[in-house]
Amino acid sequence: MYALLIIGAVLMILGIIGSVMPAMPGPILGFLGIIFLHYGKPDSVSISSLIVFGSIVVFLLLIDYFVPIFGAKFSGASKRGLFGAFLGSLIGLVYFPPLGIFVGAFLGAVAGELIGGKKGPQALKAGVGTLVGSASMIILQTIFSLFLAVYFFIKLFS
Repeated sequence: MYALLIIGAVLMILGIIGSVMPAMPGPILGFLGIIFLHYGKPDSVSISSLIVFGSIVVFLLLIDYFVPIFGAKFSGASKRGLFGAFLGSLIGLVYFPPLGIFVGAFLGAVAGELIGGKKGPQALKAGVGTLVGSASMIILQTIFSLFLAVYFFIKLFS
């Protein structure tokens, strides 16, 4: 029982760290910590809580890939800029993890806009929109992971 709780606590800490590092799935690690708490300390976490937390994790994972693109779109990116942001984030993630996903999305959006015929400031605006979208996801995931950690430790010591 204690081993499950220790593993859960470690997962919670890794979940917080993983929320700010793109290569680590922070919300997933935090959710796994809650699952370990559920089995390590029976009656501490209800099944309905697990379903709610799991649903939020799935939602965060789904929107994680779209919010940076929405940020670019909101800042006036064209289809080429959006495609560039998407392609750049994939290339950046593969070749320069963990920060490559942000740098790649930024450079991809700017390159896509420049190829599409936009001038420097307009292309740069699309790149900045991508960065704002990425930063907002990091903040959202960190808040969720911190909430899970607080929940975990409150339930652990109650």
